[in-house]
Amino acid sequence: MRSARCPQATHRPCHRPIWAEHADQAKVFLGGLGATRKTEKPRLQSEYERAQRVLSAIDAASGTVPDEESA
Repeated sequence: MRSARCPQATHRPCHRPIWAEHADQAKVFLGGLGATRKTEKPRLQSEYERAQRVLSAIDAASGTVPDEESA
């Protein structure tokens, strides 16, 4: 996800499945972190939030509303 590091990257509807998968994976990892992983949680939370923002931007630009499974 190199484009995730660049706030000026362009994301198109064709990129949506990749970002949705990334968000899903981050969410799963977040749910599985134990209390001893205090430094990892903020990093993963940040990645998850970034992926959600990119998905929202792609959806807004394409004028579509995703179904629950692809969000």
